Amino acid sequence: MKINKTLWALLAGSLLTGCGSAESVLTEYATNRWNALIQGDLAQAYQYYTDAFKATTPLDVFKHKVHGTGLWNKAKVDKVQCEEPGKRCQVDVEVTVSMKMRGLSKPMETSDVVHETWVKDGWFSDWRYVKE
Repeated sequence: MKINKTLWALLAGSLLTGCGSAESVLTEYATNRWNALIQGDLAQAYQYYTDAFKATTPLDVFKHKVHGTGLWNKAKVDKVQCEEPGKRCQVDVEVTVSMKMRGLSKPMETSDVVHETWVKDGWFSDWRYVKE
């Protein structure tokens, strides 16, 4: 059986992602999702959610529910801890917001840690963010 180049590239990419460490992949995915949220690219951020979430929350609804775009100004993954290696992990992300305060010339920044759950449904599945 002959496999075309596109199919081979997709298969190789899936295998490499599956073989990479969960911590490094999740750091990249969580960072990419937060960067998309910060930049207001909600369609890109939406791609990191689970299929179950996307089945019950269409993109248009998601866009109306997201609040914080314009306030968030940076996010940094602090820790990735896997409960079930290769299947379910917790990701801690330090998110910084900037707020203009009356009487102050510069916006005030404050940060807090957001605890996220990420899951992987199968060998060829990508990691997905679970909205809780």
